[in-house]
Amino acid sequence: MSNRKSKAEHLGRGTFRGDRDKAVPAFTPSKGARVPAFLRTNKVAAQEWKRAAAELEQAGVLKEIDLALLSNYALIFARWRAAADDVERNGQVIWIEATTRTGMTRKPIPNPAVRNEINYSAALLKVASKLGISPVDRGRVQAVSPFDQDEGSEPGSLCTDLEDYA
Repeated sequence: MSNRKSKAEHLGRGTFRGDRDKAVPAFTPSKGARVPAFLRTNKVAAQEWKRAAAELEQAGVLKEIDLALLSNYALIFARWRAAADDVERNGQVIWIEATTRTGMTRKPIPNPAVRNEINYSAALLKVASKLGISPVDRGRVQAVSPFDQDEGSEPGSLCTDLEDYA
């Protein structure tokens, strides 16, 4: 169990040291980001990119630096859907025919798209958690509101004028 004090506690006690403060870097918020050119040829990926980008921008969590990660998410989503469609079309088991020295044989094998669907699903969940898209991780990802800041202060910094509250 850790006995670490928060930044507010240090400020209140007068023990805050700015050189030890590991502030969160402030990245540029994304406003009206466009689908990257390499995703435009993939209709499913482009649609998912637009849908997710609109939601994340509205929530205030999408930054310019996150656009590559969002592109990765959309591409994995499209591949996951293609694998799922293949499983729906061809089933979980496919039949292969082979010619052996005793003649023609036909045997069932697991559809490779099933393994792809599982792998893409796992990758999709990992990337979604980084963006806060999954319900479990949504509370972990927070946007900095412009109303949380004082004029001239750093994003996320607390008011240091404590005598106003005495």
